[in-house]
Amino acid sequence: MARRVLRSLSFPLMALALVFSWVFSFEGKANAASPTSSPVQDLKIDTLDGVKYSSDDHKKIAGIVIEKSNQGERVLGFSTVQKYEAYQQQVKEFSPNKDLGIMSGTDYFYEHTSYDGYGKYVTLSSGTWTYATGVRWGSFWNDRISSLNVAPWSWVTLFQHNNYGGYYITFSNRTSYYFFNNLTSWRMANGTSWNDQVSSIQTGNY
Repeated sequence: MARRVLRSLSFPLMALALVFSWVFSFEGKANAASPTSSPVQDLKIDTLDGVKYSSDDHKKIAGIVIEKSNQGERVLGFSTVQKYEAYQQQVKEFSPNKDLGIMSGTDYFYEHTSYDGYGKYVTLSSGTWTYATGVRWGSFWNDRISSLNVAPWSWVTLFQHNNYGGYYITFSNRTSYYFFNNLTSWRMANGTSWNDQVSSIQTGNY
């Protein structure tokens, strides 16, 4: 009698064990394949608002600046637009070229990355702003830019939305050479790639 009871229970128990095994196996694979729950951890930021960056301590990031100078390249994060503007003002005040009357350069914006042959391109004279790429160059160029080349002693700020809204990223070129970047190399604080995300642009000279 006891053996019959055990036999009758063994099959349901085995089936239940197989179900649990499959569920936990699937969950483990899903967790292994999923991206980090905090995309901010993967940003290549050296400092945030002038303080050494820590993904544990710094959660609010409005935008970043990739600064190229003769001393090398560094990535600066800012928690507010106001703090970013204060940084820009400080950089301009200490620029060695501010009194030299350097003529405006030309910034280039490409449809594709350098890996994909650049494709079509459009230009802005440094110091020019456009509140909507789709208005200035046609709807084709809204959320279309994949790379850019910043003129010497110039800066370019790309915005996620029209009218300079959303996240922003600045490429600051404080050298005498062009500064090229593929936007696939950079992400917003929410983890979104900057590739094909630009809707408005500001540029300027140092």
